[in-house]
Amino acid sequence: MTSKLTRLLRARPTVLKPASRSLVSTTCCSSLILARDWISESLYSLEHGYFNTAASPVGQLPDPLPFQQLAGQQAYLQTLRLWYDKLQVSWLTPAEIFRPFYGHALAVALLEKLPPKQPLDIIEVGGGSGRLARDVLDYLHDHHQEQYARTSYTSFEISPKLAEVQRQKVLYDGKHRSCYKVAQHDASAPLAWGAVNEQPCVIMLMEVLDNLPHDRVWRQSSEADWQETWIQSSSPASHDHMQQKHVEVTKPVADPLVWACLEASQLQPRHLSQSCLHATLDWALGQVSPSGSGSGQTIWLPTSCLQLLQRICAARPNHVIIAADFDELPDVTVPGQGAPLVASTINGQTLDHPSYLVPQGTADIFFPTDFQLLQSLHHLANQGHGGIQGQVMKTKAFMKQYADLTTTLTKSGYNPLLQDFSNTSFYVGSAGVYAIMYLRQVTLHATTGMCLEGCNLYTVQNSSQLSLQYVLSMEIQVIVILLTRHAVLPAGSCSQQ
Repeated sequence: MTSKLTRLLRARPTVLKPASRSLVSTTCCSSLILARDWISESLYSLEHGYFNTAASPVGQLPDPLPFQQLAGQQAYLQTLRLWYDKLQVSWLTPAEIFRPFYGHALAVALLEKLPPKQPLDIIEVGGGSGRLARDVLDYLHDHHQEQYARTSYTSFEISPKLAEVQRQKVLYDGKHRSCYKVAQHDASAPLAWGAVNEQPCVIMLMEVLDNLPHDRVWRQSSEADWQETWIQSSSPASHDHMQQKHVEVTKPVADPLVWACLEASQLQPRHLSQSCLHATLDWALGQVSPSGSGSGQTIWLPTSCLQLLQRICAARPNHVIIAADFDELPDVTVPGQGAPLVASTINGQTLDHPSYLVPQGTADIFFPTDFQLLQSLHHLANQGHGGIQGQVMKTKAFMKQYADLTTTLTKSGYNPLLQDFSNTSFYVGSAGVYAIMYLRQVTLHATTGMCLEGCNLYTVQNSSQLSLQYVLSMEIQVIVILLTRHAVLPAGSCSQQ
């Protein structure tokens, strides 16, 4: 059994010895590209990318899991283990494991964000197997016919193989043919978005951020300048990519995306999560170097994420982004802050690598998401386009707010929709007209003495499109209401849980 979403189910992984530090032969042709471009090729190359291999890494269950018939947590874990062994896939998404109820919860959230009597324009980046799209559209069709008639759903998919899987999943019976389509694009490219469209839309990034290529920066000491990482690859005479040798080359930071992400990252407060404490302890005990080269400091930066956010904000200024992903990853052996977990599946067993420079296409390379940094990058990307309201909440809090929890409750009372995937979070970021709607919702919550559980609210920024006077008036209303009601919010009620 193997899964990047249920890694805690398996035993301690086997660690492969890296081939990444091999010397580059001077007799072979070589190329030099940024780390993010090398990772992009490894994951998405049409010839040998991980997501374009013959066997799709995205699993599909033939039927929903019978949660209400399961005795409890152990029965749930055992059921998952049996399905992973049978399907021999790299991972099952939460939308697949909790089908159709996960998709139904997202549909409820989408409806809450929708302006009254407006078309619902949904864009999903990286649709996986198409399961989420199918369940969202089924829910709208069965429970909100009028809104369904005003709904369009587009999946941006970079992988031709997965694009076809999505078409088959969503359109197999023709039910959603009038409102669903797959656009085979790289969502970070301008071509995918076309001309500026002011129509409000909801953009879903579900388990997508973890596979967006990152850049690696390194410095020898706190006084030294940051260096960006380039990858030099040698090409053997046979031109077999499996025989290529790869080595890191560092240069002074010059790439604009690297600079922007680095500056945003340096402004973020560092929270001592469990993984950070483990990494610090390992370093203190001499078990691992903090840089990968013996000394110094290494940071992995979500540069492709920033690029994607820039495309979204420029092309669709009135949007809501709903993103869900890992906020922490276990068993990471690649050095650095925000380092990826690199894993291959061989004969049904997951093998972790201590380096990302494995033969391209042979391993999944996925990163944890710093959701506070994600908020900052959304603000940075939206500068000049409008105001932003952002909210981070753990998956448990999101599902409590939007899901029918009785559907995934086991006999013992254990609910995996709430209690599994504890290392995942949601980000809901609103821009343009959606930011104004969000402020109104905050006012409504204040008038009823309610607080959004498990969330961090991110204040709106001044912009040309969203009136500062309006924002201040809304915030003043909230403060006055709270003072008038003598409201005392429970300690920690608006903090991450």
